[in-house]
Amino acid sequence: MVKRSNVFILDVIYLVCLILSSIISFTMFSNDILSFPFWINLAASYVAMTTLWIYARHVMQNMDRFKRFVPGYTAIGIVLIIYLGCVIFYALFVGFADYALRWFVLLHVITAALAFILCAILMIYIRSGSEHEANQQLNINDWKSIENAMYQLLNIMDKHPMLNVEKDRKSVEAIIELVKYSDPIAPAAVQYNDRQILIDIELLREELSTQYEAGEVVNSERVAMQLSRLMSRLKERNQQILSLKS
Repeated sequence: MVKRSNVFILDVIYLVCLILSSIISFTMFSNDILSFPFWINLAASYVAMTTLWIYARHVMQNMDRFKRFVPGYTAIGIVLIIYLGCVIFYALFVGFADYALRWFVLLHVITAALAFILCAILMIYIRSGSEHEANQQLNINDWKSIENAMYQLLNIMDKHPMLNVEKDRKSVEAIIELVKYSDPIAPAAVQYNDRQILIDIELLREELSTQYEAGEVVNSERVAMQLSRLMSRLKERNQQILSLKS
């Protein structure tokens, strides 16, 4: 309700600004109402205020995103404010613009184009940052899944009386410690390896769980070999990340 109320107030302010801008323009430049520059400047002022209003609405409705990318969104706001200021400044020359109409139109076009280009560049920067953040969060979630899978594996081993619990339990605990203190943010070249590690852990967990439920004798040497392989792959993964980030 508070957000809707704030947006409503913003809409009212926008409409008031449009009305005031129209009144001021038609009052101050009443002698130039029939001139082409007057209507160009009035239209440009409407465009500038409308884009600033759309920007403000977007920020108010996506405050969480704004807080994550404050520099980018702030820069866009500054560009739009400067554009509006330029349009207001150009209005001072409406009375003389008939003598240099081409230059007056070109000035408005160049200013609008520069504002658009700068805002587009900043939006690309924000989008790139958003994708990077989403990718990092995905990495963290994947790495948390690996840690949770190892805890589940440890829980199964504690319940399995036919495993060499002490030896294999220490191996699993060592892997868990390694996972805890590893960098969860992996470059793209390593992400496939992380997913494959998770798949291997889940396969081992399912294999042990199935054998436990069936009452089968577990090959402890095979389990130890798989755990050793997992440890080696995790160490190799961490070393690869250090090399790529250095």
